[in-house]
Amino acid sequence: MRPSILSRLLRRHTPTTKLRPPRPHQTSSSSSLLLHDDANSKPTTPHTQPFNAETYLASARQKFTSQPPTIIPDILSPTHSHLLTLSLADHVPSLFPASPPSAGDNSNELLPRLCLPPGDPLSKESLSVPDPIAQPNPNPNPNPDKIMTTTPPPPLPQGYHLVYFPLKLPPSRLMPDGTDPAHWPGAPFARRMWAGGRVVFREGWRESMRLDGRRAICVERVVPESLEVMQGGRLGGGGEQGVGMEIGEERERERVFVEVQRLYGVVPAGAGGGGGRVTDEEVGRGLLEGRGVAVEEVRRLVFMRERTGLVRGGGGGGVVGRKIVKASAVPEFTFPLKPDNTLLFHFSALTYNAHAIHLDPHYARYHEGYPGLLVHGPLTLVLMLEALRAALVRLQSQTPATPEQAGRMPSVKSITYRNLAPLFSNEDMKVCLRKTRPKGDDLGWDMWVEGPEGGIAVKGHAVTTGLVPPS
Repeated sequence: MRPSILSRLLRRHTPTTKLRPPRPHQTSSSSSLLLHDDANSKPTTPHTQPFNAETYLASARQKFTSQPPTIIPDILSPTHSHLLTLSLADHVPSLFPASPPSAGDNSNELLPRLCLPPGDPLSKESLSVPDPIAQPNPNPNPNPDKIMTTTPPPPLPQGYHLVYFPLKLPPSRLMPDGTDPAHWPGAPFARRMWAGGRVVFREGWRESMRLDGRRAICVERVVPESLEVMQGGRLGGGGEQGVGMEIGEERERERVFVEVQRLYGVVPAGAGGGGGRVTDEEVGRGLLEGRGVAVEEVRRLVFMRERTGLVRGGGGGGVVGRKIVKASAVPEFTFPLKPDNTLLFHFSALTYNAHAIHLDPHYARYHEGYPGLLVHGPLTLVLMLEALRAALVRLQSQTPATPEQAGRMPSVKSITYRNLAPLFSNEDMKVCLRKTRPKGDDLGWDMWVEGPEGGIAVKGHAVTTGLVPPS
């Protein structure tokens, strides 16, 4: 079945102006912020009552303060990583080129995928391992918490944590657009987009996050003090605006920014407090206290009012445009790609993401005003990290290793990014990288993603470690 057909079958009900919050939050003390659906009362809408940012933030912060952190357990199986690699195979550059560029090769465009490193889930070593279902192992694994492999287990590729630790809710408990109700600050902001974020890979992440079936934990919480309201193009708290769409009506420029913190770590072997193995709750408390964190992530989300003035039944009137701001710098590394609906469908499935703007073209166009399906914000993060890894491999092949760097694999230390404009399926895009001044063993990178007209859609900065090319 084609993804576009399947997504149409999966389309959830049409959201209306009466956005109903999840039942646990319908008892909010600030009832004026909710859209009532009582037949005997007139709905409170943005058109009949002025929006008070201070009152709204106080209510939203109270909601998130009373909301306990969410513990999301998972198993670091190579399957998820394998499937993401398969999904990206036709779109991402080679992480490990078959041979270093020739002396006469002055091209700055990264090569297409040619080969894979040893230990990669798609490498020959992995593919040659007998299928445990087709060919049952006569010597079953004595430890069911571990997956038996014939080679040392590879670390989780940087960025691939995004296809692990998914939301664990049935579809009936999602928001009308398919998003997580735990992140929703409240009415009248019915639409959500991924505005940006940051990821920090702590020292020891490579040894900790290995794809051998070990148990791992993610602790997620909304940071109440991070909430900000942007009005009239200005963001309270002095922050920077993200998701730079052209908005026709001034009231639609009111947006709420929410930061979701995620901490990732593995469950250590050994006894827990009660004499058994360590519980998920014990690991979660440790992560919140700063113990055992392998990867730290902040996801910055933006919530907007429901779009008005769109043509619901056909035509295309009301589709919003986008600003075009081009980069002033010249990139040193680039790779172009054209994400398609199949890639978006696969990424939605791997991340258990039912957000309709990535799956349903009719919803994206006639309910949110976009010309097509939107590329996921976390997918662009994965693509930027893939570009960084490919660039590091190319630099490593061109840089003589120092005694301190011998045997070390360069990696990303941190990445911060902002989504400035949406990217759409079946449109050209280009990932661009440019080195900045090194500092010790660290190397800085300016990075951006260009849309089909060359405008900046994503902008970020990364720090890599383990490789500093000679000046």
